[in-house]
Amino acid sequence: MRFTVNRKIMLEHLKTMSAMIPKSSTVPELKGFLVEANEDDGYLYLTANCFEAAIQRKLTAGIESGGFFVLDARMLVGILSHLAGDETHFEMESAGSVKITGESCTYTMNVLDGKTFPRPEIPFPDGTVKVSGIKKLYGKTSSATHKEVTNILSGIHIEITPKGITATGCDSRCIATARLEQDCGGSMDFTIPKATLSYLASAAGDEELEVGRSGVFIIFMKEGMLFSAKKMAKEYVNTGMILDSLKPMYEAKLEFKDFKEQVQYASDISAMGVENSYVRLDFGEEKITLSTTNDVGCATYSVGAVRINGDSEHSFYYPSAMLKDIFKTVDGTMILSLDKRGYLLVFNKYDKYLLTPIPATTVEKQFLKYEEHKKKARGEITAEKTGKKSRSTARKAA
Repeated sequence: MRFTVNRKIMLEHLKTMSAMIPKSSTVPELKGFLVEANEDDGYLYLTANCFEAAIQRKLTAGIESGGFFVLDARMLVGILSHLAGDETHFEMESAGSVKITGESCTYTMNVLDGKTFPRPEIPFPDGTVKVSGIKKLYGKTSSATHKEVTNILSGIHIEITPKGITATGCDSRCIATARLEQDCGGSMDFTIPKATLSYLASAAGDEELEVGRSGVFIIFMKEGMLFSAKKMAKEYVNTGMILDSLKPMYEAKLEFKDFKEQVQYASDISAMGVENSYVRLDFGEEKITLSTTNDVGCATYSVGAVRINGDSEHSFYYPSAMLKDIFKTVDGTMILSLDKRGYLLVFNKYDKYLLTPIPATTVEKQFLKYEEHKKKARGEITAEKTGKKSRSTARKAA
């Protein structure tokens, strides 16, 4: 096996594939890339597989003789990063050993036999639709997914229509949905694990992809790349029905920059206590007030808002981390809508973020915990002062 390839292009491809490589695995081949030189078509194929998803990239190379090997992913990326020059030469010296030569340096590395690499299933779909913006959609919805990977809500639901693509993330506390209008040329929907979509976002960015279905696999394609993902079997929750059921008792218009800044300030204070405190939102006629209280102290901030519907003077508590996640989904001029249960919906023309409030009993328990912590702290200070006074009295008596 012997070939020469553009080092920078190969390195760029491998970096976008690296996220899929498991840090630990009982199958050593999965911790590496399958590198395959095909002298018949003149292409170099790079493959990564984690069983739930697989990716294959191809690039042109000067192939003198074909063959394949598996090399540890981190090691291969490191070698190509350190080599100089535009071209890198690979040569199989013997079974289990490959020589990698750059402009002024040569590495001789042990490799695994390509025959033992678990070949992924990347079937060609019957029909496809076109989409773009996967990385953007992932960034707007990934924070809302459930942490338990066996739960259907640990996935991100994708709905494609002829006029656009919508991504939805949801857990037991929040819903994030983002939409991009575009000509897709067809319809399909599926749910894939959050991690799988992150691999695709890393490899494809926001470039246009062709997407199709083949059995349990969703196939994403672009020039020089094939990506295969297993769809999640269970039916995704009907988030649209939840969002449509909201009956706002208060609505206001406010700006992304102003609201984000005040939420960040309140969240910073909430993180200073023994545990993250909740943030209280008071919804007024011309402003929304944010406040937080913990064992360290308290802080209050306000942001200008124009009430456009309903009554003011309502207040609810929300987790600070999830309040900050609003700004990963919604930006620009936003509408804030509140229903009688405290369900907080923030949205613009294309994106929505729904957050449920913290129950009053949970807030009361946290306040009691803070009071106990402060009492304990005061008791320790008093005991320390008493101890110092006793020691001082004893020294005088001596």
